Amino acid sequence: MKLSVVIPAHNEAGSIAATLRATVEALERAEIEHEILVIDDASVDGTAAVVDAVAAEHPTIRCLRSHQPRGFGFAIRAGLERFDGDAVAIMMADGSDDPNDLVTYGRLLEEGYD
Repeated sequence: MKLSVVIPAHNEAGSIAATLRATVEALERAEIEHEILVIDDASVDGTAAVVDAVAAEHPTIRCLRSHQPRGFGFAIRAGLERFDGDAVAIMMADGSDDPNDLVTYGRLLEEGYD
């Protein structure tokens, strides 16, 4: 089972790297197959460049520019249209979500919950 994590991001250059590294670390430690899609929602602060730098270290991360109109909900929609895992979770770019919750979610899915 592959877990997709969609992270909408607008001007999150200051926090996105730590969020991505913590998320990858938790999922890899738990041996959960995953992809992380950062949906750049018209950032002007270099968010995409920061994501691309972290993605160079972790190939499960991709940064995609939202093709939807600007806005949080549209950024989520853009990610939901592009993920390719068996299940998807939405996570905030600012580190306010605990990556270990993704591990719990992944384990529940593996047990057959939907």
